[in-house]
Amino acid sequence: MIGRDSSLGLQLTAAATSPGDSKLHSDDNPTPNNEVRTSTKVRGPNVLIMSGAGKPIFVRYGNNDRTSSDMEHHDEDEDQWATACSLIQAIRANAMSFGLDSDESAPLGDIQSIKAGRKIIVFMNTEALTLVAIGDEALDTEFMHLHLEYAYAQVIFTLTNQVNTIFRRSPNYDLRTMMGPNVNASIRNLLDRFDPVEIELDNLDGGHETTYDHGSGYGSFLTAAVECISPIPPELRDEASKLLIAACRFDSHRNRSRHSQVQDPLFAILMIGTKLVTLVQPSNVSSQLHTSDMHLILTFVGLQPGLLTNELWFPICLPRFDSSGFLYALTSCLDPGGTGLSIVLISPNNSTEQFEAFRLSAMTLRKSLGLPPAKTNVLRIYDSSSSVSSSVATPVAGNRARARASEDDTLTTTSGHSDDPEKHFDDTAWQREETDDYISEEDDDTGGRAPRIKAKSKTHTKRQTLAYKESPIIDALKIALSSQQKIALMSRYLDIASAVHFVFRCEIFNHSNNHSPGGMLAQCFGPPIGFPFVDAASQRHVWNTYQKLSLRLRLGSASSETTMDAFDMIVASHDENNIDLRGISRECPMQCLLESSPFEHGVTYIQENNEWLHVGLNGKFFELYATLPGSISPKTGTAYCARLVRTLMGDERSLFLSNPLTWGS
Repeated sequence: MIGRDSSLGLQLTAAATSPGDSKLHSDDNPTPNNEVRTSTKVRGPNVLIMSGAGKPIFVRYGNNDRTSSDMEHHDEDEDQWATACSLIQAIRANAMSFGLDSDESAPLGDIQSIKAGRKIIVFMNTEALTLVAIGDEALDTEFMHLHLEYAYAQVIFTLTNQVNTIFRRSPNYDLRTMMGPNVNASIRNLLDRFDPVEIELDNLDGGHETTYDHGSGYGSFLTAAVECISPIPPELRDEASKLLIAACRFDSHRNRSRHSQVQDPLFAILMIGTKLVTLVQPSNVSSQLHTSDMHLILTFVGLQPGLLTNELWFPICLPRFDSSGFLYALTSCLDPGGTGLSIVLISPNNSTEQFEAFRLSAMTLRKSLGLPPAKTNVLRIYDSSSSVSSSVATPVAGNRARARASEDDTLTTTSGHSDDPEKHFDDTAWQREETDDYISEEDDDTGGRAPRIKAKSKTHTKRQTLAYKESPIIDALKIALSSQQKIALMSRYLDIASAVHFVFRCEIFNHSNNHSPGGMLAQCFGPPIGFPFVDAASQRHVWNTYQKLSLRLRLGSASSETTMDAFDMIVASHDENNIDLRGISRECPMQCLLESSPFEHGVTYIQENNEWLHVGLNGKFFELYATLPGSISPKTGTAYCARLVRTLMGDERSLFLSNPLTWGS
């Protein structure tokens, strides 16, 4: 790899062990205030994001927010991170210039990773940003690079690739003025999903349903797949998809003239937590969601506690879909007191009519599922344009957003031209209850069109007296979410292979004519890593082993040199063939590598001192990674895993979204 010069290693080792910069690798930093964080004993790598000029933008473990209430501590913290970031950029410049004075030597190029004492430091460089991951030497560089790719994707998710334009025009620009604590919290939430989590086994039979799911997040990142709520009878999942389509067909049950600017959603999603229930998207393969974009949506929505009682209308950028502009999403929790089922509707249209139509779609679906109206319905509109209105990228950001919409932006006319660059939320223009004339009429259970004041009063009285009968879909979701059901289901599959853990990836090709590069929607299934492995160190070791097996199946080797060569080939292929010009695939080679299918059907294994046998097995449209007792021979273990694959494929329709519908369905 690049950057092996011993002098560089010595410089960074000294820097990493100095008292002032100890936070570069400390695992003992307290969690920042005002953030909901998962408690772990072994935390993942620290992540730094900085500009090319060395200005700190984000620090995973540390307080680098511009809005810190403790200004004295904030200033000291900021100085330390600024010094560390400047040092890192100086080391990069030193490495890139090494050999330039010699006619016979070529420059080393950019640094990929550095070993510093017992720490490993991994770099990712984009046009405008430098991202650095600092972790224990036991961590794989590929694992840490995946952290950086998702952290970068989360920045683009919020700001689009306008960050490149900003730094081209003003290299010393402080991007923190555009991000704020909410964006920082979103990045941390995403990175936390990679981490192992200590599981309290006593809670498995208790009432804390979500405990069982903790620690399983990295399986979906490792397999580049989405986790689904399962098992659900396939006919009920199909029915949920059809109800979702019916609720979003604006020309089928509404006065089209009144909604001349309203469009059907580009994407419609039903989800619980960070898991998928169903998805409807365009039939055109090139317009379908990448798995990494789906992860960003599921994480952002699923880890926002406020969304259980509030609806949110906000701009998002899907980095792999199109990193240059915004789409607009409405999220609403349909069943806050029960399953937590939420709907996400995404459109390029940012008009008031589109927003109201999406709200009505959520209400329609809620009624179709037999769920009562939400008791609280306060809207908080995220106004992204106001946060950049005075920045150097204002014209670019505005033009890109409008270019993707079907008409001028009418939703944020009040705040869209704000002169305050620190303003991120418009809490006055649209923060209201259901007093809008149009919404009140449509939400009236009697179907009548009463005047505004009377409509609200009559609807409220009606809601108190109605009894709602939940759909069988909701009953099926409740069963699937119960801890007892999960334990029984996973135990059945584990017994089939005599395994203690597994993660299974299945590619779904429906409605894609079997030509989609990675399947229409890659999905994964398996028990949480904390099911058998309670301590975080064991969890991390298993994930690292699975990653080695995955690289072996794809590259024939899990060495860092082989992986870096594969990264170079992916980047070169994108450049030569003009692949994914709108997205950020070129900057995310590890994501692309994991999304690709293994070149050949095969099997590989790692046996550890007769304690554990780790098996990797792949075939057409599937991959399996499993851990078995070391007393089982590799040949027998492979046969057990093959038997498990046959069983999982036979249960595909209940475990996965096996019949994903499109708007052309």
